[in-house]
Amino acid sequence: MTSCRQQAIDTANNDSVFTLESAPPIAQHTDDANVLKVYVEKNGTIFANGTQVTITELDNQLKQLKEKNGIVWYSRDNLSDDPSREAMAAVNEILQYELSVKFFADKEFTKEADL
Repeated sequence: MTSCRQQAIDTANNDSVFTLESAPPIAQHTDDANVLKVYVEKNGTIFANGTQVTITELDNQLKQLKEKNGIVWYSRDNLSDDPSREAMAAVNEILQYELSVKFFADKEFTKEADL
């Protein structure tokens, strides 16, 4: 079985679809201080908790989140389209820290994505 991280890397390299087969369990109740909401626009702009960030800034925030045993809420524009390079880079950063991830289908993080 291929690891989640490897599948994401393979996806970035081969434009194939990836799945998260062995993501850590998602906490039932989360404190907003332990949630990082990551949203990637179609043009590749990345937001973390509503603030535009670079991939390096996202990495720093994910590192801090890992130390708090937090969770990532992830969404991107146009879920039906292939992810942008920036969206894949953001997912790779999330997988690097082996954080729990909850996927959403909207920018407001109100509708969970059907995966």
